[in-house]
This record gives sequence, C-alpha cells and structure tokens, in this order.
Amino acid sequence: MRENRATALAFLTIGGVLAFAPSGPAPLAQDGKRPADWSPASHDDDAVPDYERLFAMDRVHELRIRIAPEDFLAMQQDLATVRPTGMRGFGAARDSSSRPSPAGDPIAAIRETIGRLATALGGSPEACEALEPGDVCSIDGTAGECRALPGAEPASPAEAELICMPQQFALPDGAGGRIGFFGGRGGVNAPQLIVRDPIYVPVTVSYDGRTWVSVGMRYKGNSSLFMSAMRPGAGKVPFRLDFDRYEDEVPATLDQRFYGFQKLTFSSNYSDDSMLKEVLATEVFRDQGVPAARAAFYRIFVDTGNGDEYWGLYTMIEDPADGAMLEAQFGDDDGNLYKPEGSGANWGYFDATGFGKKTNESEADFSDIEAAVAALHAPQEDAAAWRAGLESRFDVDGFLRWLAVNSLIANWDSYGQMSHNYYLYGDPEDGGRLHWIPWDHNMSFGLGRGGMPQRFGGAPGGPPGGAFAGPPGGPPDPVFARFIGAGPGMATGDLLHRQVDGRSWPLIARILADDVYATRYRLALEQALDGMLAPETFDARVRELHALVAPFVVGPNGERPSHTTLNSPGGFERADDQLIELMTTQREAARTALAAAP
Repeated sequence: MRENRATALAFLTIGGVLAFAPSGPAPLAQDGKRPADWSPASHDDDAVPDYERLFAMDRVHELRIRIAPEDFLAMQQDLATVRPTGMRGFGAARDSSSRPSPAGDPIAAIRETIGRLATALGGSPEACEALEPGDVCSIDGTAGECRALPGAEPASPAEAELICMPQQFALPDGAGGRIGFFGGRGGVNAPQLIVRDPIYVPVTVSYDGRTWVSVGMRYKGNSSLFMSAMRPGAGKVPFRLDFDRYEDEVPATLDQRFYGFQKLTFSSNYSDDSMLKEVLATEVFRDQGVPAARAAFYRIFVDTGNGDEYWGLYTMIEDPADGAMLEAQFGDDDGNLYKPEGSGANWGYFDATGFGKKTNESEADFSDIEAAVAALHAPQEDAAAWRAGLESRFDVDGFLRWLAVNSLIANWDSYGQMSHNYYLYGDPEDGGRLHWIPWDHNMSFGLGRGGMPQRFGGAPGGPPGGAFAGPPGGPPDPVFARFIGAGPGMATGDLLHRQVDGRSWPLIARILADDVYATRYRLALEQALDGMLAPETFDARVRELHALVAPFVVGPNGERPSHTTLNSPGGFERADDQLIELMTTQREAARTALAAAP
C-alpha cells in the first residue's frame, strides 16, 4: 500500500506569530470522483504515453494547478523544516531586505548570494574579527574555520573579508577525503542542503481542457530548492507531480495517468537565465544516441485560494522512474534502475547505500552494479580481458558518448565534478548491462547565474569555472577558488580528461587510461561536434527556442518579480548570444585538443 499522505498541519496564531501543530490527516481536496472529462487515452494506465502531445516543441504548454489553501500553507511550513539543523535564513528571500545586487553587475549579485548562503548555513562574520583565513573560530561553541568570501583579491590576508564556517558542513566522502559546500580537501559528494523530501499534498491539475484529481504534488530539488528560498522570486520553486499518489484513499484514481505518464518533474530553470538548458541538453544527448529524458516548456498557473497566479516558465521533464521513458528508449522497464548519490556513487567502491533503487525496490539485489564496479577495478594488465569483463557489465561506448557530449556542453554539475545527477539502468534486453542515463542539466552549457562562462573538467571540489572563473581557459578568481576549495584542474577546459583525478573519478580515469577506449572517446568527441552541435544547427535551434519562450519570460506576459529565477531581464536577453559564443569556444577547444592528440 502506498504511503498515506503526510500529516496535515493546523495553524494557530499565538501572539501574532503563525505557529503550526499536527492535526491528523486532512480530507483530500477533491470529492473522490472521476472528473467528467476522464477518458482512457488521457487518464487510464493502459494509455500509450503521448509524447507528441505533452512534449511538443512547437509551442509553450500551459498547466494549471489548484491547491487547497490549508495544503499550500502546509507545504510552505514544511519547506522551512527540510534544511539541515543549524541553518539560518532559509526563506529569507521573502524578506524585502534581501535583494539582488544592482542590475548589470552579475558577479556582485552572485557574491552577495554566496554571502547570504554562507550566513544561512550557520556562518558568522563576527566570529572572524581580528583573525586570518584558515584560523580556527567558534560559533556559539561550535568549532569552525575562517574562510574568505568571494571578492577582489585583498592587499593582505588581514584585509580579507572573512566568515566563520562551522566544520559540520564538511561531510565525509566515504573514501578518506572531506568535502563541503564552502571548501574541503577534494571529495566527490554533492553537498546535501535538503535533509529529506518535502511533503506531498493532493492537488487538481488541468491541461488542454481536461482535469486530473487527487494528484500528489511536492517541492523537489537540492541546491535549486534551497537557493530558490534564499532570494527574491522564491515563489518559483521546482516541484514534482505523481498522478496516482492517492489511489488508496481515492479509488477512482487507481493507476491514474497523465496521457500515459505517472510521474513528471518541473524544473524552475534555476541558475539558467537562458531558460533553455534542460531542453537543449536533452536534445543534444539524444542526438548522439545517449538515452535522456524528454523535456518541454510549460507555463504554470497555480490557484492557492486567490485565483490563478503565474508561477513562471518551467521545464517539464519525464522521470526515468516513471517507466514510460525506459519503455520508449529501451523497450522494457523490468530491469534495475538506480539513482546514485553519496557513498560509492563515484564508482570508487561498491556501497549499496550509494545506489538508490527506483525500480524493483523490494528486491535486495544489487549484483549488477556490484559486478560492474568490480569489473572496472579489475587488473588491467591483460587489457583485452579487462575490456571484455567491463563491457559485459557496463555499456562503455554509451558512457563515452555521454562523456564527450557532457564535456562539450560544459556541464559541471555531473559525474566528473559531483557524484550525482545520473541514473543507471540494467537493460534485460541487453543481458542486464548497465546503461548511463544523464539527469539534471540546468548547469550545462557553461552558463551560470548572470550568463558567465563555466568550464568542465579537472579535479573536484567546486564548480569548474563558475561565476568567478575568469575568461574561458583562464585562471579562476583566486579568492573564490580558495573559498570553495576548487581543485587544481578547475577551469582548465581539459576536454580529453588527461588531468582527471583518478581517485575521485575512476570511471573516467580507468576507462580513458586504456588506449582502445581513449581512441573511441576521441572519435565520440569528434562525432559530437557534428549533428545538433554543428554551428548552423545549434545556433538556429538556440534562436528558435529563445524566440519561443521570450514572451513568457520577459515583457507584459513574462515572469513576475515574486516568481522568477532570472538574475535580471537582461540576463535572459543576452543568454542566446552567450550560449552560441560558449559553444563556438568549446568547438575550437575540442578541435585543438583532437588535433594535438597522438
């Protein structure tokens, strides 16, 4: 039986302050009956997933959601409890005193955001008064270390702007190193800014003249969810819909589907002033034969008791765990689907806790991934035997195609910098071999907030390039690099991965150490320069998509200040040119690297 919905919250006003307490399950927002416009093709679980309808790219779709006021309040209150204990300022973006830096200075805006985030994580500027970078400090009895905030290089250490960061935000990576959002000694795990999934509530969904009732909705994300609540525009939050979440309580929704789909995710396009990166990345991956989720643009309107409000332009993305994607791209959905995160997810060793199952969850069988990791770390003296053993367990060529495209589009929030944002599927039609499925591309195409270029490649520890990386191919801002603990390979543009940290990223290092696979990788990189990434094709696609979404991002029908992830309207207006310029630079770098390769 599915989980019952989370305990609803009763709200009390005590001394003028809004408080809340458990009140037991609240009734569902609907009357438990099928909507009058229910049909087998639109609502039934036997319906064939209608990709042509839901993922049509000749228009921006429109989806409307109705949430009962009490449920929306419960979502908002719950959101304040999902951050790690000790964080301060979560949700501070709703305070009018929290404002972005002046338009036209995106670097200052990011530096200000980092400062606010550092304070929210428990940092204290006062605790570092009269101290220097690296000195031990104390916050209410908790040990910390003084870190330099991003900014201009000070004339001397004594003049650096410091903040005391608690040591609790340096997390074990499971392999002897340590990481943290604000520094560390190398590690690979992504910082967990959200300690658990937010609660689900029942909502009504309307699309294309039809209605779906008792649909489960919850907020989703890690850094995107955390940061969206840290800045103005916090009303635009990423979320997830599960169409048969409440089938036990509402039998009429048993196996309810949305034109053949059970689960869908909605990205807020956080850290993407172009609003295009999720769509572009998935199109480029599929163009090169890499299985990737389909994505499309959706305007989201939400009624929480005050009528429809525009929450902004979202990107709807199919969920690999839904099954529709696996069926469409592999022909079956019976194999093990993993979403790696945490211990062992860098393939340095096998740890079942780092390979979360999204299918066959009740079966404690991890033999496919355990065997694949063992095959990767087998002796390589007999190269042919090693390759045969690895390829029997893992689709190496598919991984190399992903790595080539991922490197070209400068996607730093992925394997090679962070040990997350990918799925593995053991395809029964391919002897159970594991296939690599990329996920979460809002940090792709090297454009962070404000449109600054970022570069992919090198050692872990922070975004390669990122907002303070300096010009493409140039050295990173030294203060920012020291603040986030960036590794020596940061912003090198090492498209052939010759500087890869083998201890942290063995899947790249051990595969490319083999001459046969290194040759295949270079061929995949060369092939990725054609197709959709060819200059004329890519440039035209960027212009086309930018024009498609522009009316719903800026202007009279654009996003509202209270519901936007844009750094500034100008950031969106410049983003298409910057995407094109970035890919021009990446192509040149790739051709130079390939020409110099033996």
